[in-house]
Amino acid sequence: MSVYLLSTANFAGLMALVAISFGVASRTISRPLLQKIALGVILGFGAAAASLQPFMFVNGLQIDPRNLFVGCAGAFVGPLAGIISFAMAALTRYYEGEPSAAVCILSLFVATCAGLAWRHFTRNRERTDERLLLVLGGAISLSYVCTFLLPSTYWAMVFSSAVPFLVLTNLIGSSLLGGFLERERRRAKRWRRLQTQALLDPLTGLSNRRAFEEAYAIAVGAGDSSGTAFILIDLDHFKLVNDTYGHAIGDSVLVAVARNVSDSVRERDLVARFGGEEFAVCLPNSTREQAAVIAQRIRRSISDVQKTKAVSGLSIAASVGVCWSEAALELEAAFDRADRALYQAKINGRDQVVFSEHIEPSSTSSGPSRAPRITGQTANS
Repeated sequence: MSVYLLSTANFAGLMALVAISFGVASRTISRPLLQKIALGVILGFGAAAASLQPFMFVNGLQIDPRNLFVGCAGAFVGPLAGIISFAMAALTRYYEGEPSAAVCILSLFVATCAGLAWRHFTRNRERTDERLLLVLGGAISLSYVCTFLLPSTYWAMVFSSAVPFLVLTNLIGSSLLGGFLERERRRAKRWRRLQTQALLDPLTGLSNRRAFEEAYAIAVGAGDSSGTAFILIDLDHFKLVNDTYGHAIGDSVLVAVARNVSDSVRERDLVARFGGEEFAVCLPNSTREQAAVIAQRIRRSISDVQKTKAVSGLSIAASVGVCWSEAALELEAAFDRADRALYQAKINGRDQVVFSEHIEPSSTSSGPSRAPRITGQTANS
C-alpha cells in the first residue's frame, strides 16, 4: 500500500510539473507552430517520466499512467502535439524492451486517437465542463482493450488488478490535469483574442494604425525590387454626411468603404483605417503602373458605396494620394509624400488620384505637411 501511495504522490507531482510547464509555454511562446511543438514535448515528457515510477507490475508488465498524457496532448493541443507526445512515449516504451512492447505502443496510439476524437467532438463548445473531462478519461481508458492482444494468461490478472486502477487514474487525472490544461487553453485563446482586438479598428475590422505601422515595416524590409506604394485615402465631405444623416449612417459608410477597399486590393496588400474618414493602403512589390491601376480601382470602389443598401442614395467620393518609390521609404516619409498628393487632389476638385511626383513644389506650399500626425487624430475634410 505504501508503494502505491508513493507512486500516486509522484504521479500527482508529475501532473503539477507538467501543468505548470504547459501554462508557462502557453503564455510565453507566441508563434502557434512552436507553441504546439513545445506543448507536445512537455506532455511527451510527462508520458516518458510516468514510466519511471510505475504503479505496479503484473506478470512482468509495467503498469503506469503514460496513456493519460498522450491522450491529453491530442485533446488539448491537437494532432501535432499528439504525434510528438506519442512518439516520445512510444520510444521510451520501445527502449524499455519486452515483454509486450508492441501492445503497449499500440495502446498509446489508441489513447492519442481517443484524445483527438474527443477534441473533434468538443471543438464547438465554449467551455469544457467536468462531465466532458470525465468522458475524456473514459475515452483514454478504451486504449486498454489492447490488453486482449496479450496472451490469454495475462487477461485475468491485468483486468482484475491493473485496468480498474488505471481507469480510475485516467478519470481523476483527466479531471485534474485536463481541467488545468483546459483553463490554460481558454486563457491563451482569450489573450490572443485581446491581442488581435488591440490591432484592429473596432468599427471596420481593418487593421488599426499600430498594426499597419508594424506590418509596413516588415513589408518594406523584405527588399522587394518592383517598388512599394503607400496610398492615403480621405473621404470627401464626410463631415457633411455625419452632420446631415447622423453618425449611425456615417459609420455604415465607413464600414462599406472598408469592405470595398479591401476587395479592391491584392491578398498581400495592407489596408488600415488610420482614424476618422482616413484609410491607408500599402502595396508591396508593386510597379508604378500596378499602383496606379489599384489606386483608381479603390477610388471607383468608394464611389460604388452608394449602391450599398445601408447607405443607398448617398453620394460618396474620395481623394487619393499615392507615394510610389522603387526604394523602400520609412513610413513617415511615405506618409508625408502621400499626404501632399492627397492635399493636391483636394485642391484639384476631389474624387481623384494624384501621385506625389506630379506635384509642383509650390503647389503644396500653403498646405502643411501632416506627417507628424501619424500618431495623432485625422482632421475632417
